Amino acid sequence: MRDQFKTNQLKNKLKSMKNFKFQSYIGASLFVATFATSCKSDFDKVTPGAPPVSTNVDYKVPKVLYIIADGARGTSVRDAESINIKSLIGNSIYTWTGLADTTKTDATNWADMVTGVKKEKHGVISEDFVGNKLTLYPSIFTRIKATNPKLRIASFASSEVFKTKLTGGTDISESFAGNDDATKTRMVEFLKTDTAALVLGQFTGVQTAGKASGFDNSFAPYKAAINAFDAKVGELVAAVKARPTYAKENWLVIITSNRGGNFTLPTNLDDKTVFSNTNANVFTVIYNPSFKPTFIGKPFLGNSFAGSAVRYKGDPNRTAGVTAADKSGNFNFGSNTNFSISVKVKKGFTKNRSRGDYFYQWPSILGKRANSGWGEGNPGWDFSLFYNGWRFFASGGPNWGGGTEIGGLDFSGDTWHDLTVVIEKKADGFKYVRVYTDGVLGTTNRNGGSVATPSKTEVRLDGQPNFDNNAPVRVGYSPGEIDGDFGNININLAELKIWKVALPDAVVKQYACDPTMDSSHPYYDFLVGYWHLNEGSGSSMKDLGPFEANMTLQGTYAWESFTDLLCSPTVTALGNLVPKNSDLPAQIISWFNIPRQESWALDGKVWISN
Repeated sequence: MRDQFKTNQLKNKLKSMKNFKFQSYIGASLFVATFATSCKSDFDKVTPGAPPVSTNVDYKVPKVLYIIADGARGTSVRDAESINIKSLIGNSIYTWTGLADTTKTDATNWADMVTGVKKEKHGVISEDFVGNKLTLYPSIFTRIKATNPKLRIASFASSEVFKTKLTGGTDISESFAGNDDATKTRMVEFLKTDTAALVLGQFTGVQTAGKASGFDNSFAPYKAAINAFDAKVGELVAAVKARPTYAKENWLVIITSNRGGNFTLPTNLDDKTVFSNTNANVFTVIYNPSFKPTFIGKPFLGNSFAGSAVRYKGDPNRTAGVTAADKSGNFNFGSNTNFSISVKVKKGFTKNRSRGDYFYQWPSILGKRANSGWGEGNPGWDFSLFYNGWRFFASGGPNWGGGTEIGGLDFSGDTWHDLTVVIEKKADGFKYVRVYTDGVLGTTNRNGGSVATPSKTEVRLDGQPNFDNNAPVRVGYSPGEIDGDFGNININLAELKIWKVALPDAVVKQYACDPTMDSSHPYYDFLVGYWHLNEGSGSSMKDLGPFEANMTLQGTYAWESFTDLLCSPTVTALGNLVPKNSDLPAQIISWFNIPRQESWALDGKVWISN
């Protein structure tokens, strides 16, 4: 029956913080300092209007200079002198916290930057380009030439691999055996007089220094390499402005990095989101003399959440917290009673990270069931991890077979998230299930939903399901459906609540991202179980609900203190809020006024309009 889910697959508010009388969690909105000086109105300006169209028929000719520095961490470029790059930001849309692909692979990021699609499409996932789909998703050079063969394109790369694999469609493609100085010198001479519409330069010196010393300004060779690259930028921009035809040309200058590099951030700078992934941290400066300065900082990343929680692990630890057997019946609701369940979860690294740091397959993390997974005669419900998201699994009642599963949305790892399920029997006699991730309603495998386009509707359950059983309420490990190391849990849990009522949609949305709950919650009186799961020591976790169904810890476990973010957006969502590598080809195509064709399936967002 597991194949049923594989077939479907998971395809692709905040209310003011309240003081809670029971515990001392901290809840406060967290805005990152670099974004504090850039209010929302600044972010709204990321698509500034084009310069006024002149009535003179002698229009300026669009040109693009595209400069890529391998291995240049965005925040390091910001904090180095970088006088030439910074001299441009008065007429730029720019960020020091743009996002590369998180794979640490040069080839993947280069492909993003020249095709305008991500690795899921172009298929470049290793430095040897094996299995790529560049014939289906070619470079924008090929796209441009197919649309306007007269546009001349030149590429000058320090890397021979870049030249060989990614510059198809150019009129001129040269490489310089890792010599950035030679690359720059050739470009300066070329820019003086050549008529090329698009000139690309790729440089490796910053990355070479980072690999030799470290990817941070605290390493003198790395900082010196950034400033050496900055000097080259100054010469290249000066060469553009010195062109005899410059007054008749409209130059877009893009300066960026393909990715960052490994560096351990100080604890106070590590927000545990993708913005603290130093390999994915890039800078982007998009310059034109007519642009107004627009800084794009980090977006809102979530609320602060602090406390203590158990680290629940799979085999051989088998960490779990369970209620006493004589309390089990208090959490059975029959076939007619509505109920809701909510829990906060923080994923740690999966044991097998070959498919991603937080990729899990099948394991239950919370439930009331003898064991997890498919199977008749095993009534109950589970919250399980699946791929980068989760699923609500339930079984029990006539004509229900092995059970049913409803996929929730993806959520990021190493920060906290709220998972909520509402089960409601309606006037038509059927039960309906709503699943929420951080207060957002959405299913990925039902009602036509997918990971890319979730369905925002509730799911009707067939028949007359009844989840009652004699199993305890459990947090953590459960035997049952586990896919090897991909099913070996490594998580923290907190704030488990069970209500004997179907929470309305608006209430779930309003309270999901609150770190705790008190009697001001409109459905507080309907609680039948409430576990903070935050004692910090010992083997007992108190139930503040009316039945006092305390949990006892089993297996091997450890308590951990934490101060993290709650309800952080996914990497995909954050990638839409700051410039990313796959956006840049879309910028270039737009600058040349080339219609974006649907068949190209570009992933990039245009941050400026020409």
